[in-house]
Amino acid sequence: MESASAPARVPPPIEAGVLAGAAKDAAAAAALPADPGASIDAAVRTLSSAISNFLVAVFVLEHGRLWLVSQRGYAVVPDGLTTETGIIGRAVRLGTAQLVTDVSRDPDYVSAMPVRSELALPLAVRGEAVGALNVESARALPDGAERLLGPLAEALAPLVEELRTVRMLDLGGLARLFVYLGSLRDTDEIASLAAASLPRILPVEASQVVLWDELGAPVEIASWRVDPTGRAPLSVAELEGARALVSPTVVCQLLASGRRRGAHGGGSVVWLPLRANGEELGVLVGASGGTTEVDPAQLDTAAVLAAHVAASLDAAVSLRRERQSAVTDSLTGIRNRRGLEELLERVLGEAQEARVPLSLIVIDCDNFKEINDRAGHEFGDALLVEVAEALTRSLPEGAEAARLGGDEFVVMLPGHGADAAEAVGSTIRSVLAEGLTDAGFPLRISAGISTFPFDGATATALLRAADQALYAAKGAGKDRVATFRDIVRPVASATPATSAAGDRRGVARSDSSILSEAIAAADAIGTEETAEGVCSRLCKALVFVVGATGSSASRVVGDYVVDATRHTLREVSLGAEAAYRISDFPLTAEALRTGESRAISFLDGEVDPAEAFILRELGMNALLMVPIVVDGRPWGLVELYEMRLRRFTEDDVAVARFLVSQGERRLGELGTAPSPRRRPPVYELPPDGSPRRGPSTR
Repeated sequence: MESASAPARVPPPIEAGVLAGAAKDAAAAAALPADPGASIDAAVRTLSSAISNFLVAVFVLEHGRLWLVSQRGYAVVPDGLTTETGIIGRAVRLGTAQLVTDVSRDPDYVSAMPVRSELALPLAVRGEAVGALNVESARALPDGAERLLGPLAEALAPLVEELRTVRMLDLGGLARLFVYLGSLRDTDEIASLAAASLPRILPVEASQVVLWDELGAPVEIASWRVDPTGRAPLSVAELEGARALVSPTVVCQLLASGRRRGAHGGGSVVWLPLRANGEELGVLVGASGGTTEVDPAQLDTAAVLAAHVAASLDAAVSLRRERQSAVTDSLTGIRNRRGLEELLERVLGEAQEARVPLSLIVIDCDNFKEINDRAGHEFGDALLVEVAEALTRSLPEGAEAARLGGDEFVVMLPGHGADAAEAVGSTIRSVLAEGLTDAGFPLRISAGISTFPFDGATATALLRAADQALYAAKGAGKDRVATFRDIVRPVASATPATSAAGDRRGVARSDSSILSEAIAAADAIGTEETAEGVCSRLCKALVFVVGATGSSASRVVGDYVVDATRHTLREVSLGAEAAYRISDFPLTAEALRTGESRAISFLDGEVDPAEAFILRELGMNALLMVPIVVDGRPWGLVELYEMRLRRFTEDDVAVARFLVSQGERRLGELGTAPSPRRRPPVYELPPDGSPRRGPSTR
C-alpha cells in the first residue's frame, strides 16, 4: 500500500518574545560608544545573530536614494535604491512601517534572497526620514513586529543622520556599489545612479552624466544637485568649453576656478571621461561654485567609479543595440515582424485603455515575383528599400511601418478608425505609385485594412483580418485598398465594375449579386450526397454569401448539440470540437424549441451570459443561430460568427434562413443521417450558471 507523500514542512513563525529580546540587545549594541558606522554595524550583527535565517540591512537616505550602511545575511544588496523601489522604498515614501507576511503577494517586493516575509521601518529624526531599517526572514514575522523593532529604529535613526553629514563612501560601500552597477542594463538607471554616487566620493555640489551623440555633441542623461538653488550642472555651452580644456588622454582632470573662468561657468569642475573598449562614450562631471580642495586619493576613487560606470553603460548600449537589431529589418532599416508585434502589443494595450481605435494596413507589392524573375534579386532588394523609404515619408505622425517579410509591409495607425485608415491607405498607394515611377521603379501595391476593436481584439486577430482584406483586394484585381469590414459585411450599394486605373476599386457587392450567389449556393447544396457534405457546403455558403467570419453546423443528439463541421476565413479558429448540453444555453434551447432564428450582438447591451462567454472565448462580437428542422423535429443548429462589432440585419437573417432551408430539404431527401461517430468532450457549466472553461471552445 502506497503512503501519501508528506506535506512540505512550513517553519514555525518567529516568536514575538524572541524578536523583542533581539531588538533590545541590538539597541544596546547601537548605544555603545563608537563611530556611527561601527555602532550601526554592531546593532545589525547582534540582531542577525540572535535569530536563524534573519536578514538585516540599514540604509541612509540621501537625495532620494537609499544607500547601504550595513547588512548581515545577504549575498548582495542593491545599493542606491530610489524611494519608488521595493517595500523599503514604500516605507520611506509613506513614512510608515511596512510589514509584509507573504512577499510573493506584494508587487513591490525586490528579491535579494529567498525569504517569506519582510518588514521595512523608516528611520526619522524630527519628522524627517533619514534612512531605513529592513529585515527579511524565511520564517513568518509575528504580528506587531514593527512595534517590537521600534526601539531599535529609534536608536539607529540619530546614528544614520550623523552618517549623512559624512556622505563619503567607504571601501565596502564602493565595492557594493560597483557590483550593483554591473548588474544594471538600463542606461538611464546607470547614469542616474552614477550622478548620485559621485557626490559621495567628491565634495561637489552638482554632478551629471553626459554622452556624446553621433556628431559628438553632449547629451545629458542624468544629473544631481545638492541644492535646487545652488550650483547647477554644466550647460551644453559650458560642457563644450570645459571639454576644450581637457587632455584627451587623462582619466580625471580638475579644472580650477582660476583657469579661464568663463569656459565652464566659474567654480571648479571635475572631468571624468567615460571610456570603454577604446572609445569615449561621454563624461561624468562634478561641479562646485568655488575652489574645491580634493584629496588625490578621492580623485583616484572617482576615476575608478567612472571606469565602472563606462563599462556598465557600454554593456547597456551594446545590449540595446542587439535588441534594436533583433527588431529591425536588415534590408530596409524599418521594424521587422518581431519589432512590429512587440510594438503592436503595447500600443494595442494603450488603445484598449484609452478606448480609441487602432488600424493596421497590410501592403503587398503587386507582381513582385515577376520583377525579381525579370530584373534579378538585387534589383528587387533595391526596390524594397525604395518602398520602405517612400512608405516612411508618407506616414502621418505617430504611425509606424514594418516589413513583415518578402514584399509585404504593414503600417500601424494609432488613433485611426477605418475611414481615416482607408484615406491613409489611398494616400500611401498614390505616393508609392508616383514616387517609385519617378525613381524608375514602376510598381503598384494592394492593401488590406483592419481596425480595433471592430475587426479584432488582439494583435493576431487584427493582422489576420487585415490579411484577409488584402487577399480580397488581390482577388478583385490588385492595385487597390480593401477593408475587412467590406469583406465581412458587404454594403447594399453597387460598386462600378470598372474604373480608371488610378481609382480605388471597392470589393462590395450589390443586392443582385448576393441573390445570384445565394441561388448558386442553394443549387450546390442540393447536389451533396451525404449529411456531412450538406453541412459543410452550407457553412461555406453562409460565410461567403452572408458575409461572416465563420460558421459551424451542429447535430442534435439527445440532450446535446454536437459540433459536426465548420468553415471560417483563413486562419480563424472556432476551437476544438465539443458537445454542449442544450439546457446550459437558454437561447440555443429556445431556438431549437421554436425553430426561429436568434441574433446576438454585444451592441445590444444585455447578452445571455452563456452565449457571451462563448463569443468572448472565440474573440467574436456577434452570433446568428439558425435551427435546422427536418421532418418537423430539431435536427441541428447552424451558427454564424462575426468578429466585427455589428448586428446581423434582417436581410442577413433572410439569406441565412433561405440557405438553411435548402439544406433542410436536402437532408430530408437523404433520410436520417447517422449520429457523429464519437461524441467529443462535453463543454460544461458550473452550478452557478456562469460558464467554466471546458476541454474546448464552441
